[in-house]
Amino acid sequence: MRKLYYYSKSDLSYKAIGKSRLLLLTASLVLFSSFLTMLSGYLGIDLFGFKSLRADSIARENSVLKAQLSSLNRRLESFNRTMESLNASDDQLRTSVNLPAMPADVRKAAVGGVAENADFGVSADASKLISRATGTLEALSRQAALQEDSYAAILQKYKSNRQLFAHIPAIDPIRNGIISDGFGLRFHPILHMRLMHEGIDIVADVGTHVHAAGDGVVSYVGPRGGYGNVVEIDHGFGYTTMYGHLEKALVREGQKVKRGQVIALSGDTGLSTGPHLHYEVIRNGVHVNPAAYFFNGREYNGAGSYSELATK
Repeated sequence: MRKLYYYSKSDLSYKAIGKSRLLLLTASLVLFSSFLTMLSGYLGIDLFGFKSLRADSIARENSVLKAQLSSLNRRLESFNRTMESLNASDDQLRTSVNLPAMPADVRKAAVGGVAENADFGVSADASKLISRATGTLEALSRQAALQEDSYAAILQKYKSNRQLFAHIPAIDPIRNGIISDGFGLRFHPILHMRLMHEGIDIVADVGTHVHAAGDGVVSYVGPRGGYGNVVEIDHGFGYTTMYGHLEKALVREGQKVKRGQVIALSGDTGLSTGPHLHYEVIRNGVHVNPAAYFFNGREYNGAGSYSELATK
């Protein structure tokens, strides 16, 4: 350790400082600096400029934080606009799957208000920015949860619709067949009286392929009075179809069938004036006009045949 020297006026020379004197000098300096620090704190005097340095540092930090909060709020506003766009798309999706649009009051409750007067123990400007960001995040969280539930409902409805569309009796049971008798009251050709014709008659040679009008399960195969040999299919969703005057059934009870699958051969059994297929559609226990369910763009024109619908 190097020695420290002091100048002695009495001897007019430099002398080494002893250890005891050096320790005393160091202690004196420490005590003096401590005293000055305490005095400055008591009197509120910033002798060394520490407070100014700290204030400048805090000011810089606040400036950076406020800039970051402002940037965060801008991004949140962008997300909020995106969510509003998703809300509009959601209404369109709900309509496309035959679901009602989300009620406006439900969406409004999810958005809620954004409070900007909360006190976070910082400057007023910073508190306002924090409060705004917090409120926007809470609103976005509620909207996201609501949107998630809506998308789940849309997906479920879409799956249900796919099943419904596959099961609806929507095609001709005999391709390009000619309707000899339509649905409704008619003069029965054998019984010679006006009776309700609960289906349509399609002219077909014996042995013509008869197709399932939609997906379903065969619920009955066998004779049924004047209808001769019949096949009945339960399509679910309240729909049943019946195919009468058959020569031969090609399916069995309990068998699953697909739309378009050949299920029988047409014939002339039962109370019939000639080879044809009697075809019925029953919805929720009520007979309806089968021609109204042909989705292939054809309808009975009243003159005994199918005609292509004019496309606009």
